[in-house]
Amino acid sequence: MILDLLIWSLWYILPAYVANASAVVIHGKYPLDHGVKFLDGRPFLGKGKTLIGFFSGVLFGFLAGVVQSLFGYPNFGGFSMEGVSLALLLAFGAMFGDSLGSFVKRRFDLKRGQATPLLDQWDFIFGALLMVYIFKDFVVLPSLLMVLTILVVTPFIHIASNYVAFKLQLKGVPW
Repeated sequence: MILDLLIWSLWYILPAYVANASAVVIHGKYPLDHGVKFLDGRPFLGKGKTLIGFFSGVLFGFLAGVVQSLFGYPNFGGFSMEGVSLALLLAFGAMFGDSLGSFVKRRFDLKRGQATPLLDQWDFIFGALLMVYIFKDFVVLPSLLMVLTILVVTPFIHIASNYVAFKLQLKGVPW
């Protein structure tokens, strides 16, 4: 039962995970905020959020969901447009949430790469789930237990994957 819950939760959220990881690998150099400053004089998002990173994250997260949909994503029951829609919402939402996390970090004058426990691990998850709940009439929603499972396991997965990205020299910090 617990193993099933874990597997289905990870299967559901996979496009968001792929989107978030893809942006690290394919980051680009043109800032998403075009260097615009917010009212407080600080960068809106900062140099770490790039156009290529954002859109490659959406694309690869979406493609992961399309591949999943060939297996009947989010449930095993044959290809569904609902699964494709879910993949797009999760991927876009993940990148939106990650960008929102950077916006929050800049407001607190935290530097790029500075560790912010839980915000770093959950910003993309909250963004992904927000998009799904906004468009809940078109997609399958995760159960409350699935959401709680995702929130519990994501920090561990995020920390481990960031450490691997650091060791592969894809990131400047291991968190």
